Amino acid sequence: MASPAPEWRRSLYIEARPRTGTPLCSARLYPASHTRGQPYPRPIGGRPYLRDAMSKTSIRAADLPKLLDIVPEDLKLEYLSLDCFDTLIWRNTESWYDLLSDLPLAGGAITRRRLAETRARMVAPDRNKRFEVTLDEIHAELLPGAGKDEHAAMVQAELDAEARHCFAFEPTRQLILDAKRRGLKVIIVSDTYLSEKRLRSLISDVGGADLAAMIDKIFCSCEYGVNKHGGLFRFVLKELRIQPEQMLHVGDNFAADLAAARQLNIPSVHFVQFDTQAQQRLRMEAAAASIIDPATRVTVPAYQPHRAQIALRTEDDPTYAFGHDILGPIMHGFASWIREEAEAMEAATGKKVKLLFLQRDGHLPARAFAALHPDWAERAVEVAISRVIAVGSSFIDEAAVREHMTPWLVPHIEKTLEKALICARQLLFDGEETAKLLEGDLEGFGKRVMQAHNLKKVLKRSAAFRERMMIHLRSAGVEQGDAVMMVDLGCNGSVQNATETFLRTDMKLDVAGRYLLLREHVPSGLDKKGYFDTRNYDFNVLTTVFNSISTIEQFCTMSVGSALDYDSDGTPIREMTSFAPEQRECRNQGQEACLDFIREVGKGFVNPPRSNDKDSRRRAAMAVLSRLLLMPVEAEVGIFSNFRHDANFGVDAMLEMANPETALRSIRRRGLYYMRTAGRTYVPGELQQFGLPLNLSIFSIRRFNLEFAKGDVDVDALQLPIQVYGGGESVAKTVGAHRTADGFFRAIVPVGRGQFSIGLFLGRLFQFVQLEEVSLQPASSLTTEDATPVPIVTDGMEEVAPGLYRIEAPEGFLIVPAVPSEDQMLLSLVFRPIITRAEAQAVENRRVA
Repeated sequence: MASPAPEWRRSLYIEARPRTGTPLCSARLYPASHTRGQPYPRPIGGRPYLRDAMSKTSIRAADLPKLLDIVPEDLKLEYLSLDCFDTLIWRNTESWYDLLSDLPLAGGAITRRRLAETRARMVAPDRNKRFEVTLDEIHAELLPGAGKDEHAAMVQAELDAEARHCFAFEPTRQLILDAKRRGLKVIIVSDTYLSEKRLRSLISDVGGADLAAMIDKIFCSCEYGVNKHGGLFRFVLKELRIQPEQMLHVGDNFAADLAAARQLNIPSVHFVQFDTQAQQRLRMEAAAASIIDPATRVTVPAYQPHRAQIALRTEDDPTYAFGHDILGPIMHGFASWIREEAEAMEAATGKKVKLLFLQRDGHLPARAFAALHPDWAERAVEVAISRVIAVGSSFIDEAAVREHMTPWLVPHIEKTLEKALICARQLLFDGEETAKLLEGDLEGFGKRVMQAHNLKKVLKRSAAFRERMMIHLRSAGVEQGDAVMMVDLGCNGSVQNATETFLRTDMKLDVAGRYLLLREHVPSGLDKKGYFDTRNYDFNVLTTVFNSISTIEQFCTMSVGSALDYDSDGTPIREMTSFAPEQRECRNQGQEACLDFIREVGKGFVNPPRSNDKDSRRRAAMAVLSRLLLMPVEAEVGIFSNFRHDANFGVDAMLEMANPETALRSIRRRGLYYMRTAGRTYVPGELQQFGLPLNLSIFSIRRFNLEFAKGDVDVDALQLPIQVYGGGESVAKTVGAHRTADGFFRAIVPVGRGQFSIGLFLGRLFQFVQLEEVSLQPASSLTTEDATPVPIVTDGMEEVAPGLYRIEAPEGFLIVPAVPSEDQMLLSLVFRPIITRAEAQAVENRRVA
């Protein structure tokens, strides 16, 4: 092994390892005359970097195969130099250390293995007179008391883990092939604890012997004692006996692959794997995976088989990126699983299974399935069976109607006009009949429905409805005695629940249901499964994901109304839609991007990693889904802020998905408890503006079903002096004000039935204060915004801007006059301190001093 020339000395320094922040020992080579601590000088004998010849500093994955096309002819390259990990060899995980989950250490190996590497690097300069370490040295620190055989077994376990999770990146292989066609030699320069022999074996194992054969030489930092930033490139130049401009280096680490090479005038290009948004999402997906399944990054890696395809995406439009990077992995995993389930059903029934994708939410899953499995196209059809149709056709006898009406036939269950209208529509009553049923109180609605003449109408109409639905199925190719599999997003399988009985009896069908997410409160006993269900996730996880599932539904649906009935030939009769054109265009763009992902599955692999199996794809898809629903990024919130969600109950009910502006006002006034009555379907989206910690807390609370009382959350951070006036008397008191959000506080003062006026001596505490809300609300609706603004009277308080008050003297106060009411009322004061009296006094004291 060559040693540094005598005129250079090696100097130890500590830097942060890129991406992880863990310290590492490394080395730089300084001229012997260099004084330690002075700025690092230019390399001795070097020429200025060839900026004119190779000015491109970065490249994305899709352009990698054609990189050599932009190299000027006058740059006489002889070598293409490549970084190894994350350039040529990638892993099927979010981070390199995820593969350490495979090591057989009780309690998980990741943290201990990483600490062992840190210790090995710390002692290497003194113990081994070098600054890089080998895999064996790391494992010696991991198992210091182990015997030779145990130590060798653990080393082999890590090598096996690398072989299981690694894959060669196809665009980089294409670049190597292009280099060989041009007569260039190819080398690998890698900062790694793997020896040249082990690294070459890994490349051959995961990329093929032909790929390894195209690599002329491999330089591993552990065999030279220094990393790339510390001088490894000098050994490369010396051993190859070439000048810097005779090689081009490409790698993903800016410091090690671009800056370090350019310090020696080596033309180099930074390979950028992902754009900033994609990198953030992938990082957060790994965090979501750990919350969903605590075994993640303990005994299971944070799988990401979609990394290579995300890197290959060339379109940066946020909606396209959403469809490609998020919908793509979810729908790919779902469509793959549907095929497996259909084949299993065929084996069990001995019949060819026909897949019935339920419109409207089954539209994108149907398209995804057809794109992934074109050979099944004739047996995969979309059918217009909505929840309204399924329920309307399900009333086969009085017992079925009575079961449906149970909530209306028992006391102590909330009954509303909106629910009654939905129920009447499901029972197939027309407008005039519904009006008669609603005459009188709602408590009697159920009994009126069950009257004989009304019951007869329901049963007769439902029978005709069933016949029209079966005609629709026959027009879609479903024949008597077939085996059918209903496919939908889920989450309860209500269409299957409502229709399976008569489909089995009237059409003699074998029926199964397969859903993206299945969360049954009461087990139905039917043949149902979910891609995500209780076989792999606890009920808390499924509920957490379900709460915002309409986010995915909006991109899976189609730009037509829900089916309400059928013509005599089975043609669907659809409701009118009120989706904005912008929402339809956004949905269409996202769906096309999703299909682009599915059509290109595997494009980034030379050979798929061995860990790219159905389990890793399911885990990755759940991580993608839960990250989107619980930890959205800013671009996603922008997409959904203008969306409306069709509740599909057979009535005109369009729900707002996210409203960041309203959320800002609500959380200031009520804190996190505003979510209980927000009435919007994508609350994490509108909370994204407050930063990740808030959504991360909500994610954890929901996922683990943590229970907290309001008093656990509300801390009385301020005590406001008040005066209560009533009955000719007044009483001085203090009232606690708890934090809400965004620097605001809320104080709540009981005022009885409006017999008390309240004085608030804000001047004692504040010189400047912002008032957000002064209102009265019923004591029964403490956490809602069901409040009435009330006038105030101020003394010594100047409103310098809307809601912003200057209070020059401590005597400044405001009074809320009594407002009579029939209910017990609360005064709600929401305010934000701008400058406290204590802060103002401290400034004055410093000025005087």
